[in-house]
Amino acid sequence: MASEHVIGKLSVRVVRGVQNLVIADSLTHTSDPYVVLSCGSEKVKTSVQKKTDNPLWNEVLLLPIINPITPVRLEVLDEDKFTSDDSLGVAEFNVTDIYDAAKLDLKHASDGTRVKTIYPVGTNYLGCESHVSWKNGKVVQDLILKLKNVESGSVVLQLEWVRVPGVTL
Repeated sequence: MASEHVIGKLSVRVVRGVQNLVIADSLTHTSDPYVVLSCGSEKVKTSVQKKTDNPLWNEVLLLPIINPITPVRLEVLDEDKFTSDDSLGVAEFNVTDIYDAAKLDLKHASDGTRVKTIYPVGTNYLGCESHVSWKNGKVVQDLILKLKNVESGSVVLQLEWVRVPGVTL
């Protein structure tokens, strides 16, 4: 069995939830949301934001990437004390765009150069255009993901590709 090698890390700043996340607790008319990101067997999560439907996390999560074709799954959950946590929606995003940009030699590109634009068409979860850019010597991507399986809600993310020493893309 071949061992799985990390080809890079995805730094994901989970900025905030917007467009009113679903209210999970009918008694208090609020939710206690947190975000779980998973890719393959890797899983990371944010802190819980108490009693809000427009949470501000502004937390950076680091997700090891083994295969750039495997999409990252995002789920927003409502923390419950006495029952299992409720899903407030799911979304997925691909790392192939930011990975492909990280393979380019961009050191001579001017700061703020857009490498690629991804449009919210077809089956993706994008709430608006997303741009992969070269900023401050790093490959970054801003995303707004629309949550599925719920009436409303989006999550704002900022991605950055983090190189792993010794790995050539």
